[in-house]
Amino acid sequence: MKKKKNENEWVICPECKTKLKHENLSRHMKLVHDKIIDETDVELVKPLPKKGQKQKTSGFLSKGTIIVVIVIVVVVIVSMFFLFSASPGNSNNDDGNNGDDGHNSNGISWLNDYTPVHSVGTGDDDFWINYPPGNPSSGQSVDHLQWVLDSLEKNCVLFVVHITGCVGCQAQADRMIALAEKYSENVEFYDLDAVDSASEALLEKAYGSYLYDPNGPPGYIALTGVFTYVKDNDELKIAWHSWEGDVSDSAMEDWVKDTIYYYHINSGR
Repeated sequence: MKKKKNENEWVICPECKTKLKHENLSRHMKLVHDKIIDETDVELVKPLPKKGQKQKTSGFLSKGTIIVVIVIVVVVIVSMFFLFSASPGNSNNDDGNNGDDGHNSNGISWLNDYTPVHSVGTGDDDFWINYPPGNPSSGQSVDHLQWVLDSLEKNCVLFVVHITGCVGCQAQADRMIALAEKYSENVEFYDLDAVDSASEALLEKAYGSYLYDPNGPPGYIALTGVFTYVKDNDELKIAWHSWEGDVSDSAMEDWVKDTIYYYHINSGR
């Protein structure tokens, strides 16, 4: 028994490959190709697939294949990310900041070939262990402030005492703030701006810092101090230096770099 053809089914003309409904195929063959297609021929005409029906020859990837491809791409991207993050040139470490070339101020690789400008002594160009000449307590040991001692457990120490609006001390304050920012990973810095509105704790540090005034009382601003560790007769000691007033940019940076250098080679940290 023959299966009844669906007259509304779309087929392709075997001659010209035109798409047309099954019911119009015979008439199309007669008028266009001057051929008569009998019922047997009609049975052999391949119908078009219905809308939404998949063809075996479809060129599109299956949903499963697409998912597999996406998973592979994600795995590759994540793997590359971790490999890149773990590479030595892209980690924050003691050899440089964010993988820079070693000239970054916040790294310490510049110290490998560094020669300090200042050594330990009693002169104006030396790091001091005791009070220097010119101070009323010259030659005597220093009873260091507790916050200085605590800070030396982390890094070398810098401070500047000044007052915002003080014309004579603003340049030195700005200089120290800039240097402390430049070497921020290698120093503990105290910006002791002793304005009237400052906290009691800050004012206590600022006034207490005059223990380190190289000339003793009465003390003037700006007062700047640097503190580090040195070996003196194989004994670890605190070395320091301080100034009243202004210090040139290059000279001040030399002192800061020396302070970092001595701390680095002597602190064991």
